[in-house]
Amino acid sequence: MNQLQRLQQLFSGRQGEISYTLYALVFVVALLLTYGLTLVLIRLAPRLGAMARPSARHIHQRAVPKLGGVAMFIAVAVALGLAALLSPIVARDLLSAKSVAIFTGLLVMLGLGVYDDVRHASWLPKFAFQIVAACIVIHEDLVISKITNPFGPTLELPMIVALLFTIVWLVGITNAVNLSDGLDGLATGIVLIVCGVTFANSLQLMQTRPEQYTFFVFSAITSVAALGAAVAFLRFNFYPARIFLGDAGSLFLGFLIACTAVRSAQISTTTVALIVPVIALGLPILDTVLAFLRRTARRRNPFQADLEHIHHKMMESGLSHPETVLVLYGFCLLLGVAALVLALKKNQYAGIVLFVLTIITLAGFKKFGVLDVTRLWGTRGRPTDAARDQKSRGPHGPRRS
Repeated sequence: MNQLQRLQQLFSGRQGEISYTLYALVFVVALLLTYGLTLVLIRLAPRLGAMARPSARHIHQRAVPKLGGVAMFIAVAVALGLAALLSPIVARDLLSAKSVAIFTGLLVMLGLGVYDDVRHASWLPKFAFQIVAACIVIHEDLVISKITNPFGPTLELPMIVALLFTIVWLVGITNAVNLSDGLDGLATGIVLIVCGVTFANSLQLMQTRPEQYTFFVFSAITSVAALGAAVAFLRFNFYPARIFLGDAGSLFLGFLIACTAVRSAQISTTTVALIVPVIALGLPILDTVLAFLRRTARRRNPFQADLEHIHHKMMESGLSHPETVLVLYGFCLLLGVAALVLALKKNQYAGIVLFVLTIITLAGFKKFGVLDVTRLWGTRGRPTDAARDQKSRGPHGPRRS
């Protein structure tokens, strides 16, 4: 028996399953690699011109390196490669045509993000390349073709509806994560929570549905790798951030989360596979929907950035930068717990818990003026985003009331 076989035996679970030791190894490898590579990129990014500089629509007051997502991507890729080397079941899944399509789409998103971080791309080509990445995934029949109805028969979607719904899902979730990257550590922390919830849900489905075990290998192994990378990157990304995810990170991570749900939704648990990330990502999804409604109601480009996101409203209320991030972590954690409860219990009590937590979350947002829909209209005579930002900052930085 050679050394590789010994290692495979060491990290193999019972009856060909993935061992918890392998999950731990993937987590640690992704964590350590992200930590080391982030240190390298903090020094390398300024030389490449990948810097987020202060401007009217940015909160930070100094130039900060970007491209942090590149470190996470490499770390996740290496960790997954190691897992495939040590586990035949992981190798079969990660080398399948569906997984290769997802990884190809992730490379498109990474390349788009890197270009935008270094050279800056307008919204139209960014949107076009996101569609391209989604089509690459769909080409391998990774399509949400049915929605399981817990109160009745499964809803079969016509092919054209299924294709459009899948594209909207992939692009929408990707941009929800991308738009949440407005404060130091916010997007990274949200990804950390969502990946943790996805990993826990995948393990639970593996245990309760052993006949469908292989359908959840991708979501389990990729989410634990992304979780390790996010934990390490948060060390450098939390306020005051030494490096940002950049579009390279937010697009790659958002697309990975979206694809993970689609991959799991290929079987009868479509509702569980989709509802868990939707609930866990409730905060950035709500922010994205409100931003789209706000901008279109004002007859503005819905892809044009503004200063009225959830985190902006919370900071205007008097919370500091780190306080805002921690409060939003709390909201995301509440929604993540609700998603797990709903996935694990699947009964009326889980629905009640979800309803109560949703009301608490919406009430909290209402307090900060996030849900004040009357502010969507009537922009004449109002100061521009840049002017409001300059007024709120004052001569000595952001105002804290």
